[in-house]
Amino acid sequence: MKKKKNIGAVIGEIIMLTFCVLMLVPFYYLVVNTFKSPQEMSSSPLALPTHFTLDNYKKAFASMDFARSFTNSLIITVISVTLIVLLGAMAAYPIARRKHKMYKGILLYFLLGYMVPAQTIMIPLYLLLQKIHLLNNIVGLILVYASWCNFALFLYQGFFKNLPEDVEEAAMIDGCTPWQSFWKIVFPMLKPITTTIVIFEVMWVWNDFLYPYLFLSSNKAFTLVMQVYKGVGQFSNDWAMMLSTMVLVLVPVVIFYLIMQKNIVAGITSGAVKG
Repeated sequence: MKKKKNIGAVIGEIIMLTFCVLMLVPFYYLVVNTFKSPQEMSSSPLALPTHFTLDNYKKAFASMDFARSFTNSLIITVISVTLIVLLGAMAAYPIARRKHKMYKGILLYFLLGYMVPAQTIMIPLYLLLQKIHLLNNIVGLILVYASWCNFALFLYQGFFKNLPEDVEEAAMIDGCTPWQSFWKIVFPMLKPITTTIVIFEVMWVWNDFLYPYLFLSSNKAFTLVMQVYKGVGQFSNDWAMMLSTMVLVLVPVVIFYLIMQKNIVAGITSGAVKG
């Protein structure tokens, strides 16, 4: 029986490694070809570069206005995720702590909103931003992202149910108001689930193409993802430079994910699964 289990484990590992290799092939293709000339890329796309060059990255930096687009992406991501965290936590706290049926109805209302596909509200969102004069403005885009705090609310309320109320009650006895108790006692205890939410939301906002495409039209307001889209036609005859642009867009979020990934499992298991 032990031999059969060992053979099964080995076969399973081989299958998993095979799938990992298959998943890494596109990334290998993407990165390796950024260091080749267009001619070498066309002739041997999967081979290592024979003449290592950084010209593609230099051209990409100059053509995509990297500094401005990176700043736009950074501002949108940081402010949007901050608002998502704050709004989600503050909304989830009374929903999780209050026992009245009304709060269960409020939670259901938010969850129903989370289930609505984004594609169904594109036109109303566009008309709304147009009416309040926030089209082609990163402020309008930030408000759109912040409105999708339902995911954070769902995770937070699950986490709150597993936090003991004794600490909050003790703070109240010592003279803390509910507002002070939340920010000084409760919110610092939310670090695991907050880290998880930040990771998921940063990945979503940074890589999102749909909303910037709909609501931003000026090159000055473009995010890095929009610069990639703009380059599809502009760099159609120079795919090596196009791939370099994609790498420049992916590098910041990949670094962020590698730094933060150890917190994902702890946050999910402590909040979403138990809740």
